Amino acid sequence: MTFQKLTDFKAFTELCSRCYPGMKLDSYEAKENHRKRQKKLDKEANVQHLGLYQDNSLVGGYIEYAHTLNLYSRKIDARGVGMVAVDLPYKKQGFAKQIIQAFIKDARDQSIPLVQLYPFQPSFYRKMGFGLGPFLHTFQFHPSQLPFFSKSEALTVLDPADKYEMAACYHRWADHTHGSCEKPLYEFRSLEADDYHVVGLKKEGKIDGYMVFQFKQSPGDHMLLNDLHIVEFIACTTEAYQSLLQFLHNQKDQVRSVYFPTFNEQFSYMLENPTHTDDELIFRIYHKISEQGQGLMYRIVDVPLFLENLNHHSFGQESIRIRWNISDSFMDEHHSYVWEFTEGVPRTTNQLPDVEIHIGIAEFSSLMMGCVTLDNLLLGGYAEAEPGECLDQAIKLFQNPKPPESWSFF
Repeated sequence: MTFQKLTDFKAFTELCSRCYPGMKLDSYEAKENHRKRQKKLDKEANVQHLGLYQDNSLVGGYIEYAHTLNLYSRKIDARGVGMVAVDLPYKKQGFAKQIIQAFIKDARDQSIPLVQLYPFQPSFYRKMGFGLGPFLHTFQFHPSQLPFFSKSEALTVLDPADKYEMAACYHRWADHTHGSCEKPLYEFRSLEADDYHVVGLKKEGKIDGYMVFQFKQSPGDHMLLNDLHIVEFIACTTEAYQSLLQFLHNQKDQVRSVYFPTFNEQFSYMLENPTHTDDELIFRIYHKISEQGQGLMYRIVDVPLFLENLNHHSFGQESIRIRWNISDSFMDEHHSYVWEFTEGVPRTTNQLPDVEIHIGIAEFSSLMMGCVTLDNLLLGGYAEAEPGECLDQAIKLFQNPKPPESWSFF
């Protein structure tokens, strides 16, 4: 078995058509379009396609993405993996494991502390040491439920000529958002897509916020019934945020509902009536206001290097020494580190710990990225420690995590 840079995109497309039937690569035209897209994507500086070969035959493949990620306001190099595929006759032979292990080793060789992916099945990748990421909430409501902002500014329809300013707006937002990734220009292709609409607040040539959306209908709907589905919502200022919401509010005479994805679980407080358009009760007299899910998963692949990028961040106000006993069954590794937290800021130390915590690499990754509390990991048995005053202090240290937000999809 050997890994090689992929050059035969026709073979890769055939592989994807069998591994991902939902992609509907079931015609010559669909396959040819996919082949051309992947070949074009491979020319981007942050993308490379890799194949797993047996006797010169392609049996698996994946795409590796180079990311610059905001880790608690510090930029770090990260890697993403996508479109992991093993051809059907070779499934259950350990090839997927080989692909992910090769991806992890490659990241380590390049001094990358963190990798990420979107799973087809979270439990599958959790066994490989990837920790669950943040919750995404989707609200669905009538536009009239949004507040009216009398001082909001009118928006402008954006076109391909606005690509650079749109990218600049996104990166101003990303500079202040934990978990966000820098985006190359090709990721702003929504400006050129026929089925997307893009509006933004433009002031003196600068875009302070923008929104990408689509109109959709349900089966059986007539031409006047439309739902507005938001694809991306970025605002760098309060004025831009309120102006984007006012734009949505103004669609109340034409749009049946707005489908609004957000990492802000408190978005319901924006709405006069926060109940979901399903109008369901989910438990006794608790109204459904949103649906939620988890997608992006994280894996720390170099703990000491990851710590070097945390020396500016405080997890809380506690000062305590913690020994992390981290198990990694997927890579057949076990690591032990003592971190000294001074008012929440960690650094390595040779001193004895106040408390020892046993934890898997997946859960450790989720904890460090701000996706879960230590208390919840202990309750679920995903972390273990001797009870006592020092453990209570460690629990308090991680009691108010700052969840990541990412609008990068790969």
